[in-house]
Amino acid sequence: MRVEKIADFLDGKLCGAGDAEIFAVASLEKAQTNEISFIEKIEKIEKIENIEKISDTINTPQINASCLLVPENFDAPLPFPVIKVKNPKLAFAKIAAVLHPPKNPAPEIHKSAVIAENALIGKDVFVGAFVCVGENSRIGDRTQVRAGAKIGAGVKIGDGCTIHSNVCVEDDCVIGDNVILHAGVCIGADGFGYVRDGERGYVKFPQIGTVIIEDDVEIGVNTCIDKGALGETRIGRGTKIDNLVQIAHNVKIGERVIIAAQTGISGSTVIEDDCIIGGQVGMGDHALVKSGAIIGSQAGVLPGKIVRAGVWWGTPVQPLDEYKRQNARVKGLGRLKEEIKEEIKELKKQMVGLGRTH
Repeated sequence: MRVEKIADFLDGKLCGAGDAEIFAVASLEKAQTNEISFIEKIEKIEKIENIEKISDTINTPQINASCLLVPENFDAPLPFPVIKVKNPKLAFAKIAAVLHPPKNPAPEIHKSAVIAENALIGKDVFVGAFVCVGENSRIGDRTQVRAGAKIGAGVKIGDGCTIHSNVCVEDDCVIGDNVILHAGVCIGADGFGYVRDGERGYVKFPQIGTVIIEDDVEIGVNTCIDKGALGETRIGRGTKIDNLVQIAHNVKIGERVIIAAQTGISGSTVIEDDCIIGGQVGMGDHALVKSGAIIGSQAGVLPGKIVRAGVWWGTPVQPLDEYKRQNARVKGLGRLKEEIKEEIKELKKQMVGLGRTH
């Protein structure tokens, strides 16, 4: 794309010539001719403003991109065009999607695929080698089901989805439009539910519900989302889930939620819209995370806990300010111990001076 067209596409303000052709995006340090990059942080701006002054004394990388996306208040003189936008990182992501479109395979059904006779396959669908599609399942238009994926019976998959290799979608689950399931994802496995039967051990509680995944959800490699015990497990529209996440039965996750890797969410927990969950967070059952909450990495949420809007951290999870104060107290214990030792020594000296030995 020509620089001027990129500016129009991003609704940005072009400063400089707009006739250069851009073929790719790249990082600021590695960008070359015919590539575009972005500047987000103020220290990067300061580096560029002073680059001519300090390049003789410090090994500062030169900027070789043909165009930069910059904040609206950027005013450093540069020898190439810049496009001023409100959020350079967001603009960079948008133009990257245009310049680097996904390499989708041409529509076909591989001869080794096993598809039930009453399954419905939409238009322009790709079905890869050794895919299995169960009875009464439906795959929407322009969807890709890549090698080794297994689609159970009664499954509904919407339009424009990408089901990567070795994904398993169990019976009766529902997948919306434009959903991406990365390799090894398992949707609709049995939840972990048992009832104690005295000395005879445990009896499995019925796991006969389903999973509903709404539109525009992306789920990372080897993540498992269990079906509801008697109802549904639901993932809301636009939610993004990282690799190696475990979501138990009957969990309800709202819209536009971010969940980082290795998080475990116990049964019947509810996470409302627009929450951010850090990596390795553990949540007990029936917890409630209110809309707008941010939970830091490795936090522990106790069963039934209500986490309100704001930033939370620690185990058990607590507001960030309280966590910082608690951390400061713990770090001060060593100093307090030494101070007490010195006080004891001084007290012993005073007691000796008074003729007391104990």
